Amino acid sequence: MSKEYNNIEVSKYSELSSDEQTAIHEMLISYVRTDHFYNIVLLHDSEPYDLVKLVSISFENQDAAIWVHFETITAERLTMPLDFISRIELCNQEELLNTAKLGRYEFV
Repeated sequence: MSKEYNNIEVSKYSELSSDEQTAIHEMLISYVRTDHFYNIVLLHDSEPYDLVKLVSISFENQDAAIWVHFETITAERLTMPLDFISRIELCNQEELLNTAKLGRYEFV
């Protein structure tokens, strides 16, 4: 995804230009294909879903809806319409791994 589209508010998908919508499609598909963890930030200051893996994306022509399917670190599978999501951020896995290593050494 090009840098000019990095800060798109995905909940406003239907209001975006065709190029911006295509950029979101490409971004979502690339997120599913990676092995990274993400943080899903919701609208209206709701609690975010942290450390999730995007499992699949459903594009529905009839309702022009996009559904994001993801799995939490506790293996809970959830589905959410893109309209409810403010943004999807890459989780800082390096920091997470370093913290986990520190914790392991503390308890040995």
